[in-house]
Amino acid sequence: METATWSSTSLLANPSRTDKTVVHPGWLMAGHRYQEPIEDSAEKQAVQFAAFAQLMRTAGALDRAATDILAELGVTAGAFFALLELAACKEEGLAPSELARRLAVARRTATLYVDILLKNGWVSRMAHPDDKRMILAKLTPAGEELLATIGVQFKAQLGHLMDSLTMNEARDLRELLGRVVLDPDSVRCGFLYADAPVDE
Repeated sequence: METATWSSTSLLANPSRTDKTVVHPGWLMAGHRYQEPIEDSAEKQAVQFAAFAQLMRTAGALDRAATDILAELGVTAGAFFALLELAACKEEGLAPSELARRLAVARRTATLYVDILLKNGWVSRMAHPDDKRMILAKLTPAGEELLATIGVQFKAQLGHLMDSLTMNEARDLRELLGRVVLDPDSVRCGFLYADAPVDE
């Protein structure tokens, strides 16, 4: 009688073997757990870099397209996002440092966004009620009106840049990108979930 000897590498070494089916007795034991194959570090790094590079490439193309769409407003996508985030925080207002954390940008960049919006009359600056040394940016009635009118149209045009994806694919993409670790100081961006919440 022939006895088949099982080893942890027998099947991996010969993935095309079809002459015998070898079942390890341990697989039938109650306490046995299947372990995922160890990822090859070189392959993982290559895949991760390719994903990063593709993301940056796509982000650059989307940024240029968004700039063209928002040219009528005279703002960048970043400044438009700042406007949306200030709207999402309602009456509270945000300090530039907090706005920077929510948008995952440098504080000086967030300050620049506020300056642009301030010149257009869409936001105002005010002192923090509990700390007069802290300045908050707050949406003005003009900013609210902008977002309620043509702002809706601009959001739709920007959304159309993702027309190559189905709704479910777009939702999955947002969730996957949300799992990418940003700066440790970054916090949840309110406007990203205000209109299209996801299950958590």
